[in-house]
Amino acid sequence: MPEKKPVVEGYQKAIEKLSGVDINAIVFLLFLILIIILAVLFLNNLSKKLKAKYQYSEFVKYAKEKELSDEQVSILWDYSKKMGRDPFLALEFKSPFEKVVDLYIKDNPNFNENLIKDMREKLGFDVVPSFVPITVTKDIDLFQGGRIKLEDGRSFNVVLYDKDELYMYWAITDKNIPNLNVGDRVKISFTRKSDGAYVVEVQIEDILKESGTVILKIPHTFEILRTQRREYPRVDTDIEAVLGKKIREDDKEIIKWYIGRILDISPSGARFCVSIEEKNTLNLRIGDEIILTFTLEEKDFQLTGDVVNIYEKQKIICYGIKFKEIKESVQRDIFSYVRKEQQKMLSLYKKQS
Repeated sequence: MPEKKPVVEGYQKAIEKLSGVDINAIVFLLFLILIIILAVLFLNNLSKKLKAKYQYSEFVKYAKEKELSDEQVSILWDYSKKMGRDPFLALEFKSPFEKVVDLYIKDNPNFNENLIKDMREKLGFDVVPSFVPITVTKDIDLFQGGRIKLEDGRSFNVVLYDKDELYMYWAITDKNIPNLNVGDRVKISFTRKSDGAYVVEVQIEDILKESGTVILKIPHTFEILRTQRREYPRVDTDIEAVLGKKIREDDKEIIKWYIGRILDISPSGARFCVSIEEKNTLNLRIGDEIILTFTLEEKDFQLTGDVVNIYEKQKIICYGIKFKEIKESVQRDIFSYVRKEQQKMLSLYKKQS
């Protein structure tokens, strides 16, 4: 079988080369490689431990600056880690904080509610500004009005009467109380000023009565459907403005100007207000075209718009104005002002908390 001769010769040469290799050298080389691998693993593990220790010490330091107790610090650290989240997020932002607290509550049925409330207040998460979207039903303000719709289509008015860490309590304000049962699924809809409209689908946990008022006990949820009310964010403000209205005088079209104040503004419109005594002088109606002149951050604006609604109070009357034919660059400037004002308000909330 001559065709196998090269294979046999190759095998013999390989044996001869291996026989000349020092086995001790191979063992030493393998041992050295193993030592290097173990050293790398050890150093990597040590680095992770030192990093974690440093992160924890920094977390404790920062949490203590916010006057959190040792137990509160431990809760936020342990449950953030359990969720696989950065613990610092729970100190800075409300949404991750609430999710960490929610997990803690589920793991500890006998939790201290005052401890959680105290922690929320210290971190400035007890109040959500009207322009900031809510992420959990715990954020709904007390006495928020709303409407509950049943599965059969019936609906009735409610108001948030009370809330705790587990439940919200909606009081029925209608005189005719519908037939309700524990376990019924309902939809609660409500609107927050400067934010949006919300819908929450939940199940009635219990039905209570207090001084003749029917109160629905409903569990909190993160499942909230939000619809933004406006295309752009709006912010409360108080700046002087001049409104111009075209009128005919002596067979000529002129612009008559009125001084007032803008009490809220967005890139799409503004609310212009004057004293109630000037109502007849302006004689503005819905649909009227106007010119609005004002200054924001040392920039002058003169925009045309239409009156889309009218708010009349005891001492002032306000006109909702929708800008039209507004340039994109102008919208960006107004949007920048709105965002800065919102950040100022948010900082103020945190300082007051």
